[in-house]
Amino acid sequence: MTFALGCRPISQDGKQGPVPSKPPLPSLVRAARQGPECLVPLSLAEQNDCNATLDIAFSWEQPVDPAKLTESLAKALSLFPCCAGRFVTRDVLVEPAAGVTLKQRRMCILCNNAGISFSNSHYNGKRPSVIGPMTGLFDRAVGTTAKVDGCGGPLLRVKLLNCQDGQILALSFSQGLADVKAIGLFVEAWGKYHCGEEPSHSSDNSRTILEGAVNNGFPKLDPCFTYLHRREPSSSTMSAAKAAAAAAERLGVTTFLLKWEELNRLGETFSRKLRGRRLIFDSESLSHDEVAFAIVVESLGRAVSASVWLDYRATFAYDRMFGHVRGVADVDLPSDALKAASVIRKKLQIARENPDFWCWKAQQSKSCPVVPSSEIIFCSWLEAADLKAFSFGSTPSGAGLGCSFWHWWAHTPEARLRSGGGGAVGANGRGCPSLVVLLPHEDGVQVQALLPQSAASKLCAKHNCLVYYP
Repeated sequence: MTFALGCRPISQDGKQGPVPSKPPLPSLVRAARQGPECLVPLSLAEQNDCNATLDIAFSWEQPVDPAKLTESLAKALSLFPCCAGRFVTRDVLVEPAAGVTLKQRRMCILCNNAGISFSNSHYNGKRPSVIGPMTGLFDRAVGTTAKVDGCGGPLLRVKLLNCQDGQILALSFSQGLADVKAIGLFVEAWGKYHCGEEPSHSSDNSRTILEGAVNNGFPKLDPCFTYLHRREPSSSTMSAAKAAAAAAERLGVTTFLLKWEELNRLGETFSRKLRGRRLIFDSESLSHDEVAFAIVVESLGRAVSASVWLDYRATFAYDRMFGHVRGVADVDLPSDALKAASVIRKKLQIARENPDFWCWKAQQSKSCPVVPSSEIIFCSWLEAADLKAFSFGSTPSGAGLGCSFWHWWAHTPEARLRSGGGGAVGANGRGCPSLVVLLPHEDGVQVQALLPQSAASKLCAKHNCLVYYP
């Protein structure tokens, strides 16, 4: 058989053959350069959440070539070997505190380059909105743990959805693998490879060193520490009638978009009033997440005991750590939005910047354990899922969260206790604390909050809300 340059294949009888088709995309993508096989023991918190998935999606207009996407994905996996690994159970040496080594049976990630799942699908319509919990979009990372002493399925599953007006990149991963910040580092490196650039860093696979770090030494004490580790609900006792009404309220995920114009206006107004009361310095301004959190607190109509999830990689100089680096700081918040913003700003600044607080709290958790009783928990992924860092040729227009995350939160009491939540917002009968998640969007900040109907109604009266019931 001979070929004419730039034409379809021509057979010996002069007839044109079929157009050569592109090779199919791999359903399992492995690292382009495999490193040495190793075991990464998980922390106890990560081990408990191995069977829970977290689904997050990114939407953009300009389509990217799926084949090129898998090529850059293989390169990124070379820097993040845990993503292409599998969960196994092994007897390993762990370091629960500095200088203390124990042999324990732990869930581990076997970095064996078994690969991650990749699928390329087509949807005959416009891109599904990333506003609100997303359903039926993800190839979920289930079956990651094996029932016998072997390997389970992929810890990360990626799906590229091609639509009429763009694409959606949907990622589903085990919460035992990493948190959103760590997955963000992976996606950032992936995007750089896709654009022909070299990532600035690879991942640090170590997990147990952080457990030792927060228990090491004698921290310098500060009287403010006690206000960030206190589990005493500040709300007043409710009457029997009000308690019964609150217990009957149905919890739903209320979602709304705080657009930049409104968010900046509220931030300027709150900051100006707080400066006037000398509650913040003249050079300070409230951040977007502080304003959004205060708005949700005001909708509850009463003072609440709250917890805030904080990423403290930078606090301990573990910027590249690929795993969970989440600390929980506790604050009692007043019902007024302005006062709540002031408390969040003043008290959480201590937790964000002071390594001694995390060392002290880790020691307190062992010597003087307290029962988690937070009624509302705040989590901001505005930096962890920074859209400007996730460029595959064009910046994503927004990030969306899968509905499975809210099902897991609403129906897994053990996970809520590990996260600091034990109280029930509005004394709801299911004993479920509210969870507020902030996600980035090109037009502002997306707020998703699990709230009782009374609070949801107040937010819906001021904002264009969607309500989803997990």
